Amino acid sequence: MRLIKSILVFITIVACDNSQNSYKPISSGNIHTVTVVIENMLWNSKVGDHVRKVFASEFLGLPQQEPLFSLKQISPDIFSDFTRSSRNVLIVLKRNRDTLRISKNKYAAPQVVVEILGKNNKEIISQINLHSLKAIKAFKQGEIKEKQRRIKKSILETNELKSRHINLTLPSAYKVFKKEDLNKLWFQRETEKGSVNVMVYFIENNKLIDEFNEFKIIKLRDSISKTFVPGRNKNSYMKTEEAYKPYFFKTTIKGLKTLETRGTWEVVNDYMAGPFLNYIVQDKKNNRLIVMDGFAFSPSVQKRQYMVELEAIFRSLKVYKKN
Repeated sequence: MRLIKSILVFITIVACDNSQNSYKPISSGNIHTVTVVIENMLWNSKVGDHVRKVFASEFLGLPQQEPLFSLKQISPDIFSDFTRSSRNVLIVLKRNRDTLRISKNKYAAPQVVVEILGKNNKEIISQINLHSLKAIKAFKQGEIKEKQRRIKKSILETNELKSRHINLTLPSAYKVFKKEDLNKLWFQRETEKGSVNVMVYFIENNKLIDEFNEFKIIKLRDSISKTFVPGRNKNSYMKTEEAYKPYFFKTTIKGLKTLETRGTWEVVNDYMAGPFLNYIVQDKKNNRLIVMDGFAFSPSVQKRQYMVELEAIFRSLKVYKKN
């Protein structure tokens, strides 16, 4: 009996120790904000300039310039306790070796920690140049997941998408604004000074996503918005702004081949404009292309937050096989 009690006590102690060792506080921070742990002198040197140049570079596709990430610098000697709970941490230190490490949930969860180490300023900058794309990708992927987690706290319950054999996780603040049979659907969320919009439409019996180039994507987008997205005035409608060339990328959503376009839109015969995010997704299950187009209108307000929200929504895409 004593042996059994001893074993139970031992198991309890080990379990408690493991629980304490594996416990991580909940991370915190605004979306697309990075805590930069770096010595003040280094932050005010060419190294700090390069960190800002890379990680606070322009967020693509906005009408006014906004940083990719908002950076908050702290000195390593105060990087402890609650300051370690930031969701995104970039640590830049002088060390005896040159390397870059990316780890998850090191001090809190969820969390991405990027460590850039170098023997001197030149080597630190070299490490940033070599690995910045990988680091930025890790931060961005974490932010999309975090935004999706926040959206799931209160989601829109609707069958409008499921009847079209797809699903998107939208915040409950979105409402069906306009629809046209089973081919076009428009959701809208009102903001204090405007709105954020999600449109979904389909190109049936078409598997040839590779046929789309930059010109064809814009032509398709403008043809849909001309008839489906009227402006406030007579004969006014949304179109892709010609003054700024959009950005094009090849990507995937849930393993599906996808074309991504970011840019700005304007309204013909009206004074309205803003950013947009467009995805064309190859749906092999149903022999069609799914087009998701999001745009924001919010004068005098920074719009990065809206574009991150739209990407989080679109990357939640689920596709169902038609019966």
